[in-house]
Amino acid sequence: MLHKLANEGELFIVEVFLPFKKIRREHSVKLVLDTGAAMTIVDTNIINYLGYSARDDGIRRSSLDGAGGKSVGYVIRAPNFRCLNFELTDFEIACHDMNTRLGVAGLLGMNFLKLFRLDIDFNTGQINKIEKSLKGV
Repeated sequence: MLHKLANEGELFIVEVFLPFKKIRREHSVKLVLDTGAAMTIVDTNIINYLGYSARDDGIRRSSLDGAGGKSVGYVIRAPNFRCLNFELTDFEIACHDMNTRLGVAGLLGMNFLKLFRLDIDFNTGQINKIEKSLKGV
């Protein structure tokens, strides 16, 4: 087994490390592994805490239609993004107000997952194999 996903109810949780904008430190957040999310989404309050803003760092607007209704946010490029023992640079993150009552900061979406080949046993939450996809950008 390479990695065991944290399991909270029916959700699989991954730990992600995001950089602060102005200091050389990272902040750990929990995201739900979500193959139904096109993009990785992080709560706006956390992005603000890390020193980013829509005005200074937003590269475009983002719109979501989800169970909670329609949400408008923005997209930033994180200089680095660490998850599942891989680090990506200039990784795009959609920033939206999320309901963080579940203790998670957002969703790990397909813009991350499509870069890898994963062998996940969804019954146990074990990742038995993870490697960069041959089609990964």
